[in-house]
Amino acid sequence: MGATGKGVHLNQPLSNIAIAYRPENMIADQICPIVPVDKQSDNYYIWQIADAFRITDDKRAPATEANVLDRNISSGTYFADNYALKDRIPYEDIENADAGFMFTERTSRVEFLKDRLMLNMEYRVAKQCTSGSNVGSYSACASAWTDYTNSDPILDIETAIANVEDATGTRPNSILFGRNIWRHFRKHDDVLSRIFGYQTTNNGRVVTSENVKALFELERVLIGGAYQNTAGRGQTASLSGLWADHVLVYYAPMTPRKDKPSFMYGFRWNKIMNMQAFIYQLPKSHAEEVELGYYQDEVITASALGFLILNCTSST
Repeated sequence: MGATGKGVHLNQPLSNIAIAYRPENMIADQICPIVPVDKQSDNYYIWQIADAFRITDDKRAPATEANVLDRNISSGTYFADNYALKDRIPYEDIENADAGFMFTERTSRVEFLKDRLMLNMEYRVAKQCTSGSNVGSYSACASAWTDYTNSDPILDIETAIANVEDATGTRPNSILFGRNIWRHFRKHDDVLSRIFGYQTTNNGRVVTSENVKALFELERVLIGGAYQNTAGRGQTASLSGLWADHVLVYYAPMTPRKDKPSFMYGFRWNKIMNMQAFIYQLPKSHAEEVELGYYQDEVITASALGFLILNCTSST
């Protein structure tokens, strides 16, 4: 049901809350760094690895020009789809509200909408990142990491890191564990021994993302803790982790730039709607509507910068 021009406005305080608010357990934007773009659809450059690492003659003779580098550049495309959700507040609730309640109520609606929008983004990114067809290489564990004695998660991860570095000349700076995999990895005998030495007791030996960074010389260790409800509407919730039974080793810059390689990028078109909160008055429905949305496309931009370790808790 539509609203008249007088019945809709952009609420800046709510927009600021939406932009500042970060839902818990969401990590998609650290795998898929968000870069702002000026057009809803456009090309992006793909730089060739061969050109980046070729030794070239840079010696210049007196009174001559410097040698010109030739680079082979291809391109990919993105299209930023619009993702948006809205929620309604009945006029009855508005009229019965105590002083100050309405801003709190609108704030909670905005946070709820962003939670759902970010969960959907997490789902889209996870679906791409947990497919072997979207990474440079992948390999299943020889033994499940649930076997704390016979499996070798450290070797599995070191092999993945070396694979990406040797294939691209770029060392991965990030690793992503699914929540269930992380639970087993941090209790593994080899991991505890490598980090803390061969002690006879576990007292005080707690594996954290920080000491795993140091162990593998990484900048970023992520634990994917987001869940989705796979049950239908009206049925009892059935929760499933989005990040499956795999570990992703990858490179993504800590500060995203369109001219810097990354395993994945999110192209955010921010000219129309960029987590801005719109308030609509719907007198025919006797309600106020709060809407939140954004335009974005998540793209695997350099698959060779990712390695997927498969079936970490289910290999036999």
